[in-house]
Amino acid sequence: MRSFVDLVRQLRRGEHGSSMVEFALVAVLLLTLVFGIIEFGLAFRDRLTIGNAGQTAARVGTAVGNEPEADQVMLNALEQTLANLPSSGVGVVKYVDIYRANANGDPVGGCPGGDCVRYTYVFQDGPGPLCDWSPCPGMDGSGGYGGSWVPSARNVAVGSLDVMGIDIVFSHEWIADGLLPLPSVDCSSPPGDCWVDRTTMRMEPQQF
Repeated sequence: MRSFVDLVRQLRRGEHGSSMVEFALVAVLLLTLVFGIIEFGLAFRDRLTIGNAGQTAARVGTAVGNEPEADQVMLNALEQTLANLPSSGVGVVKYVDIYRANANGDPVGGCPGGDCVRYTYVFQDGPGPLCDWSPCPGMDGSGGYGGSWVPSARNVAVGSLDVMGIDIVFSHEWIADGLLPLPSVDCSSPPGDCWVDRTTMRMEPQQF
């Protein structure tokens, strides 16, 4: 017959085993919660940075209007904000669409094509003036444009102002990919598996 002491020891061993199981379950939930907070915090930071970049570029673009250097000035303003991203957004931002927007904020005639220009981000790090976009519009427009809605085609007359739209297509890399059920945003076949930040703003009148 077992003594009372043996019975107490057996109960303690059982409690210790159940405590380990409970700790393992709680630890998994806690780690999932921590990783989730970190993941969505980083994703929110990237989206906020790129959203600010789009708004800055739109404000500059609507103010510059139909000047030949409009796109280059816009892209320069956008890049200044992208510098807040890791590696200045290299590998994150894929391309930027600048277009005439309809009443729903969508590109008139679609993009590419229609009233739209597209610039692919090809950041270059080195000495001297380098263009980080393809095609490179150039300060005088001599580098060409990535579509038909060139600055000279933008209506900046009072009463018939165009609405400019800017779409920034970008990817996001999850640090806990495989550990959490997160959607792929690797942007391997844009724009289907990408995030898109959209800004629309009416052109400012250039005639007084």
